[in-house]
Amino acid sequence: MQELKFDPRNYRIHDEKNKRIIRKSLEDCGAGRSVLVDKNNVLIAGNGVYEQAQTLGLKVKFIESDGKELIVVKRTDLSTDDERRKLLALADNYSSDLSAFDIEAILEDFSGNDLDAWEFDLSDIDIDDELIELDNKRAGCLKDRFIIPPFSVLDSKQGIWQNRKQAWLNLGIKSELGRDKEITYSMSSQPPRVYEIRNQLREKNGKDPSWDELIDYCRKHNVPVMEGTSIFDPVLCELTYRWFNIPEGTILDPFAGGSVRGIVAAKLDMPYFGVDLRQEQIEANGVNATDVLTEKMKYYPIWKCGDSLEIINHFPELKADLIFSCPPYADLEVYSEDPRDLSNMEYEKFLETYRSIIKKSCEILNHNRFAVFVVGEVRDKNGIYRNFISETIEAFQQAGLQYYNEMILVTTIGSLAIRVTKQFNVGRKIGKHHQNVLVFYKGDPKKIRDNYPELDFSEDDLFNII
Repeated sequence: MQELKFDPRNYRIHDEKNKRIIRKSLEDCGAGRSVLVDKNNVLIAGNGVYEQAQTLGLKVKFIESDGKELIVVKRTDLSTDDERRKLLALADNYSSDLSAFDIEAILEDFSGNDLDAWEFDLSDIDIDDELIELDNKRAGCLKDRFIIPPFSVLDSKQGIWQNRKQAWLNLGIKSELGRDKEITYSMSSQPPRVYEIRNQLREKNGKDPSWDELIDYCRKHNVPVMEGTSIFDPVLCELTYRWFNIPEGTILDPFAGGSVRGIVAAKLDMPYFGVDLRQEQIEANGVNATDVLTEKMKYYPIWKCGDSLEIINHFPELKADLIFSCPPYADLEVYSEDPRDLSNMEYEKFLETYRSIIKKSCEILNHNRFAVFVVGEVRDKNGIYRNFISETIEAFQQAGLQYYNEMILVTTIGSLAIRVTKQFNVGRKIGKHHQNVLVFYKGDPKKIRDNYPELDFSEDDLFNII
């Protein structure tokens, strides 16, 4: 008898239960499936079957083939209604389903393109989150290598994200400084009842009420109003800098807002240049940076007070390696009464100015570099989405950049759990708790590999950085 050799790279893993079923099937019903070997008698398929056949001492019969014909094994002892035939079919399928896959071997032997070409999805083999993060020889644990797995959905609710966020905030970052009194959510983000009251006051007084007048009226009549302001997530900031910037690359932020993005840049040894229209904000950022950063920092964040339309004049010699910003979401948040403030503009004027700022910022960006904008969809006064995300994509494309990646940042639910019942029942508005992280590229994508090193933060200790 010719000797068969087991496949040293068998991707199927048979546990003891699976082996028992195969063995019992061979004992009671005979051979149910053939095995496949190469010209060196090394098994390609049927390792488990051959292993159990050996334990039972079954004979091996060779049928040679060049692969150009389909080999059919005919069991002449089994009729269609034979009970053993039914058991054989059941055991064959059942034992195959019970076996697991050697994920490490698969990932070592096949690229993602190989698997995609065969439409082979790892989810087809019941791979779970723990296996995705398998510490295999080829890629290492995704969380270790990249801090957060670089998938299209970033879940900021996860423990690893929240712990890292708290570590950053424990530094003393106070991005809300300079914003709490001046910035409020505008009327376009309010519950439907607020719109009704605004319209009533408009009809009564012949003009739109001011924000303070509307707030006072709603409070007196026990109408809930959204208040407060958004704070930028330092973990998202860190990931963007580490993933899409070069080492010590210069960052340009045309809509600087609070202190987070500048402080995180300094901690990661990256020069940061931001523009904000409000002097109060610039001063508050400086105070917070002084409290958090030391004089020994390699780079200290630079914030310039002024109109982002003049961004080239603000930094005439600057060439950026990354554009990163979170622009005003139209009139979702009211930042100031300055007529140059985008949040005070009519939407069409807002878009015109917004596109111009993006274009001028992209002129400062070096070739073969990334731009990342964190945006979200916003509604008009009638509650209809404005398509702001698509407008942002188009603005960058008009500036000569390519739309390269999109990530969905899942944010904490917070008070949305309280508000969603009414807003959904009244207007069928879904509770939104995500933002879109849009990634653009200027230049030849083939150059990315040359300019951006492979990432591995396995030995990185956040606490040593901050």
